[in-house]
Amino acid sequence: MQSQMFQRAENGDSQAQAELFRHYYPVTYRLAYSLLHHHEDAEEVAQDSLAYALMHLEAFDPERGAFTTWLYTITVSRCRNKRRRQELAEIPLVGWLLGEKRQGGSPLNPPEHRLEQSEEQQAIHRALKQLPVKQQEAIILRYFHDLEYAEIGQIVGCTASTAQSRVWLGQKRLYGLLAGVAGVELFNRG
Repeated sequence: MQSQMFQRAENGDSQAQAELFRHYYPVTYRLAYSLLHHHEDAEEVAQDSLAYALMHLEAFDPERGAFTTWLYTITVSRCRNKRRRQELAEIPLVGWLLGEKRQGGSPLNPPEHRLEQSEEQQAIHRALKQLPVKQQEAIILRYFHDLEYAEIGQIVGCTASTAQSRVWLGQKRLYGLLAGVAGVELFNRG
């Protein structure tokens, strides 16, 4: 059934493309938000990643892996590009016009767009932001998207054992960063 949907979408069926977009948008957005921690940026990356994937379905090879693995690869790449562009901009134009300065290299994020989170979730997200980007990506893909090490490696461009090492190192660092934070349940699988 799904292979028929992909075939129809590849042949230009806009209804099939729209259905695939609706189906894969939530997981794509969730991954982008997990990596970027910013609502508008995550929306932009998710839409861009899905649009690219749907326009280039002929490049997807089911022999090499699942569609979600290919889509996650595109999304991680787009997130990396987005972070690089943000690092290049020293002060956003809107912030400059309002006399605000950028703090800690993160984009302005109006309160109305912040997701409500418990203190524990906020502590985990703050700790994740302190990890090196490669460890951050590996942890997010492993624990927030439940991917195996081989898939993580394929998505981020490394071997399965390197992906496993990044998760392990990230976990170790997170334990240290979150030690003593009340109520924080840490990862319990390897």
